Amino acid sequence: MSDKKIKLVYDATIILNGIKNNSSRSGIFFTALNILKEIYKNDNIDLYLYCNIAKVNDLEQVLKNEIGNKTFKFALPFESTIYSKLKKEKSKLKKEGKKIQKSLLQLIVIPFSIINRLLQIIYLPLNVFYFKKFDAFLSPVFKIPKYIYCKKYNILYDLIPLVLQKYHVDTFKKGNWLYDLCQTLNSKDYYFAISDTTKNDFLKYYPKINPNNFKTTLLACDKKFKPINIDIVQKVKQKYNIPQDKKYVFSLCTLEPRKNLIRAVKTFIQFIQKNNIDNMYFVLGGGHWESFINKIEQEIENLGDYKDKIIKAGYVDDEDLPALYSGAEWFVYTSMYEGFGLPPLEAMSCGCPVITSNNTSLPEVVGDAGIMIDWDSDEQHIEAYEQYYFNNELREQNRQKGLDRAKLFSWEKCATEILNTIRKNYAENISNNTGL
Repeated sequence: MSDKKIKLVYDATIILNGIKNNSSRSGIFFTALNILKEIYKNDNIDLYLYCNIAKVNDLEQVLKNEIGNKTFKFALPFESTIYSKLKKEKSKLKKEGKKIQKSLLQLIVIPFSIINRLLQIIYLPLNVFYFKKFDAFLSPVFKIPKYIYCKKYNILYDLIPLVLQKYHVDTFKKGNWLYDLCQTLNSKDYYFAISDTTKNDFLKYYPKINPNNFKTTLLACDKKFKPINIDIVQKVKQKYNIPQDKKYVFSLCTLEPRKNLIRAVKTFIQFIQKNNIDNMYFVLGGGHWESFINKIEQEIENLGDYKDKIIKAGYVDDEDLPALYSGAEWFVYTSMYEGFGLPPLEAMSCGCPVITSNNTSLPEVVGDAGIMIDWDSDEQHIEAYEQYYFNNELREQNRQKGLDRAKLFSWEKCATEILNTIRKNYAENISNNTGL
């Protein structure tokens, strides 16, 4: 293998989501950020960050907040930013209901759209020439631009819009980032799947992918996820209006149909009704789909006198998550489908026993360290709640199993597997070009 540093471009576009402390800081955001942190540490990589030229200052601010005062180099494409700014302003005016201003702006947007297309034609050869000097391009999320001709690598997360089409009828189409990425899948480029489930799904739906260019690299969670002492837990409980003298179970996810939350909540109420339990609450954490929030709120309202047993915490600040996991009696994540399932791993890392579905990638994450059930079984939900509530020994056993299993996952391991593949391909390319 060559000792020369590999000139790697890393698409940092998704990391711009960290500019706001809201639900856009999702699992994909943290995956991209943590892999970047590990690559940055590697002395054998000459790292360059890629993003929209107009977003460099924002990206630098996020990186400063998340990583510290590190120095990064950038590989920025030739592009026009005026048109994108005009479109953004038009969209803003539309949301605000300012029809006259929007119409006036439209008169400017139309000619600029023509200019923008011409500029794209002009910029294409310039970008091709500029990016030729790099050895590899790694995108942790989005499709790779067509002007990149070096070795290309994409991280693939899941195919939920295809596997669960009824929930994504209007999303999986041109303009959607996953749809656009899938249109670029081919036999020459290289891909990393976050689980064997994800890998198998992509090979099923997109057989054009070369299995030899496809590797599973399991994710990890941040080192901040660890057991937290009771004093901090009590302060965080107060912040999210969880009664200090009561126990709670915790669920963290985007509130959407796939997460099976209505069943998890309803069966929790059935569980406390059946066993005359008055000291337990169900805490729902996470952002939500606008199209789903009304439905789940109505379901909670229909619980009558028991609706107060459900606490809607909403978006949970990153720094509060370890305490909420640590203070919970157990964690519930009985999703219909997961590409990986980061929250159960976070819960295990904090010593919180888990209940998860026995489908898709969740067994790859949880193994035998939790209670695994059929996602669509009310009876199994209730039985799992009862097992943890009445069996302290099982709860403690799975708490320890979870802590041990969580140690098998690390961002260092994930990034090392990615870089080893890139390095191997780079060395082979050098050998082929020199005739060795």
